[in-house]
Parts: sequence; structure tokens; C-alpha cells
Amino acid sequence: MAKSAIDYTKCNVLILGSMNLQNEFLHYVINREIGAACSIYDQDINPFPENIDTNILELNKKTTMILIDSADQSFEKILKDIITNPHLSKCIIALFNLREKAGVEKKALSRQIRGFFYKNDHFEVFLKGIRLILNGEVWISRELLLQYVLDSFEDKKATIQEKTTLTQREMEILALVSIGSTNDEIAEKMFISSNTVKTHLYNIFKKINVPNRLQAALWAVKNL
Repeated sequence: MAKSAIDYTKCNVLILGSMNLQNEFLHYVINREIGAACSIYDQDINPFPENIDTNILELNKKTTMILIDSADQSFEKILKDIITNPHLSKCIIALFNLREKAGVEKKALSRQIRGFFYKNDHFEVFLKGIRLILNGEVWISRELLLQYVLDSFEDKKATIQEKTTLTQREMEILALVSIGSTNDEIAEKMFISSNTVKTHLYNIFKKINVPNRLQAALWAVKNL
């Protein structure tokens, strides 16, 4: 059964950043185009998160996304002040105004940050990404997501191979399956035929004891 879309009017979006023209326009388009309740929390006026903890308890009664302006603070400060704050544990967190090739995505994903928007992204990209994140998805390029999955497999390679006897190639194909790649896309990426992909998938399903690619993707997420 397909996952039903969320009612955006029952969502909160909190922009954590300065009260500048860009953030005010982002606030406007989120309200107008998505329909979510949106507000800006200016850290220059009120330090975050100390002065907002009681409000977050109320926000957590709804689906709440916190959009953090990465131009206003370092990534390490974001991790220290926000990700480790217990009041924000139920909030969805995304970063925007990131620099290309900043190299923080892998670490951010491991801390449950769900989306990444860059300085040159158009507002239409923001809107599409925000909708998908509120619907429970991750907003990151497939290349970066694949690298994150492959690195995670590599970190646990010995344990996974001992438990499942998956080969290196099979783990790479499973990683591609976990990010939604089709057989043809896997074949192109791995420089093999679609029939060979099918053979690998049959062996993968057997080794990890799942009936189909959806269950294989769920297995990959659970075991990373």
C-alpha cells in the first residue's frame, strides 16, 4: 500500500537563522506554497536552544521541521547545540545554505539530519525537498547517499560478511537497491548485464533471507 501524503497544514517549520531577506522569503514561500505553519527564530536576538525549550515541547505535538541556516554557525556548533538537545529529539532537522563539497553530509546523516540544501539551490528545490522530508524521506543526492551507504557497509564489512557471506559485489548491489536503484541502473553503474544483476539479487535475497528487493532495502537500513 502506498504511503499517504502528510497534511502539511498540520506541520510546523522553524527557520533557525537571522531575520534577513532570504529567510523572510523562505518563510513566505513555505507558508504560501506548502501551507505549513512557519516561523523564523533569530539567534541574534534569542540564543538557541536555551530560550525555546518550552516552545519545542508544544511544537513536538505536531510534525516539526527545523531548518538550520548553516551560514550562521559552524557544523560542529550545530551538532553540539541542537542535535544533542533532548527537546529536539522528535523534530526533523535539515540544513540549508551549505557550501558545495563541505563534506559534512556523512556525519550529519549519522546524527539523523534528514536534508541538505545548498547556497545555489533554487527555492523550487527547497519546496520539493521540504515536502519530501516532511513525508519521511531524506533529501540528499543519490551519489552522496550511495557513498554514505557504501561507507557504512565498509565500516561493518567483516561483521556483515561473517553473518551473511555476502561478497563485496553483492554488498555494493545491495547498497544500490537500498537507495531505490532499478536493475537497469545497477547494471549501468556496475558495468554488468541486467541478467547478471538478477542473478546477484537472487543470491543476495537467499543469503539475507528476504523475499524481495523492498525487504532487502529494509534489511540494509536496519543493519547499517
